[in-house]
Amino acid sequence: MKGTMDGPPDVLLLDGPIYGSNPGGSPPDGLAIRGDRIAAVGDAEALRRTAGPGTRTVSLRGRSAIPGIVDSHNHLATAGSHMVDGILLFDVTSIEELKAAVARRAAELAPGEWVTGAGWIESQFEEWRMPTRRDLDEAAPDNPVILDRLFAMSAVNTRALERAGIGRGDAPGGRGIIDRDESGDPTGILRDGAQHLVRRVMPRPDAEEDLERYIETAAGEYVRHGITTVLDPGVPPTVMRAYYGLVVDGRLPLGLNAMPVWHGLRPEVEADLEGLPHRLGVFTGFGDHRLRYGALKMAIDGGLGSRTSWMYDPFRDGTHSTAPLRLDPDALDDYFAEATAAGWSIGIHCCGDRAQDVACRAFDGLPGPRGDRPTRHNIIHGYFPTEFSLEIMARRQIALSAQPGFIWVEGDLYETVMEGEKLTGFKPLRTYRDRGIVVAINSDMTSAHYNPFWGLHSAVTRRTARGSQLGDAECVDRFEALEMMTAGGAYLCLEEDIKGSLEPGKRADVAVLDADFGAVSDDALRDLGVDMTLVGGRTVHGEVEDPCARST
Repeated sequence: MKGTMDGPPDVLLLDGPIYGSNPGGSPPDGLAIRGDRIAAVGDAEALRRTAGPGTRTVSLRGRSAIPGIVDSHNHLATAGSHMVDGILLFDVTSIEELKAAVARRAAELAPGEWVTGAGWIESQFEEWRMPTRRDLDEAAPDNPVILDRLFAMSAVNTRALERAGIGRGDAPGGRGIIDRDESGDPTGILRDGAQHLVRRVMPRPDAEEDLERYIETAAGEYVRHGITTVLDPGVPPTVMRAYYGLVVDGRLPLGLNAMPVWHGLRPEVEADLEGLPHRLGVFTGFGDHRLRYGALKMAIDGGLGSRTSWMYDPFRDGTHSTAPLRLDPDALDDYFAEATAAGWSIGIHCCGDRAQDVACRAFDGLPGPRGDRPTRHNIIHGYFPTEFSLEIMARRQIALSAQPGFIWVEGDLYETVMEGEKLTGFKPLRTYRDRGIVVAINSDMTSAHYNPFWGLHSAVTRRTARGSQLGDAECVDRFEALEMMTAGGAYLCLEEDIKGSLEPGKRADVAVLDADFGAVSDDALRDLGVDMTLVGGRTVHGEVEDPCARST
């Protein structure tokens, strides 16, 4: 048995495998929790004898326990806004279903109020096309509508375009694209920075009580799926204040890590970013397990399915991205130097191979980390790393924040964008891992579903929603994927010493699954459920009592 206890445990998890507690070896079948910490792991019978009158014993009976999941790239507040006031469209299978969902939501609102939503991609629809403004006009003729696609695009209706002042021949006025039909009229699809033209005329949920409601709703849903810590990338000050208020009041069931917004993310705040790293007065790592600052969030390019990634080679149709970059790459060295001088790490969105090379070159020009301030620089997405990028990432300890769930939700489009040979190296988790680069896998909700087992399944199988497989050379096994989803995420949050594995002395963040994680088939990984979630030893989801709950 590993660990010691000063008294009887508060909780015992017995008679099922405890994964993430014995790297490289067989999982023990018992875990003891005392207070907010893991007290011991080991043989179930030995731990059973440590129980006292107040010990709650949970018999796993064929189930299993894993470390609490660290979703290290999840737009929690935005997700909550769609859960509370919008529509989530992940399961919609046709344009007609989408229109029905929009119509239902519009019927709940007064004319002129905004219908918002997220979570669609054209490959999920029977029609295999994007919704147009005319589709959305039919569904909600009296309401402006904006529905965010899974990656860097939105579909809007005519009323939304009119509110934004977008008509025939108008230029985006920023870093983005307005799709148009043959006559020059907007189709309703806005890419990258063009989305801001609509967002700037929408009511903003800056009221603290609204933001708190969104955050609490999403957090309550996440713990149902075993998520015990969330890293939110690109957090503006209004959301940060809401996070702080909720944490101080003890109203959140999970831990938070926040990446403040920096260059390339939000056109409307670019003018306010000068001197920000120093003005914030804090730095990467500041805080505790309840709320901690991560890296500054930046972005260079767009995405693959939308053909807005910055690539060396053309897309399959011979074109390159026509979307402007989200920042000036010639300013990257200065941005990085300013941030790191103030004690900040950097997490930067790079989908294209050229974008990633530019970012890695800037990382390589930075001085080494100070001993009293560990860095957590990371590449976000990292679809097609070159040998140049891999060498720098391994040597400079630049981590990867990856979203394998994109393979499932967007992968069916990729064959129309890139040659098949190129796709076998898309999101090469095996290559990154074999090069000694720390990998954290996560959801990027709302660009993919927050259910962590959907992303884990994609990392293991590399299969798309329609059954294609993007080659098996870059697959990882389920235990590697679990480590990336727990310990890898904890590393990005600067919390690997207290989270990410089920070891004595670490916080008791635990998810009890409804099956044996190590025994189910690869396909069944996607269907895993969570019977109970504990955060700091406190049950925040699931069974409060058990037939064997109290020892006598």
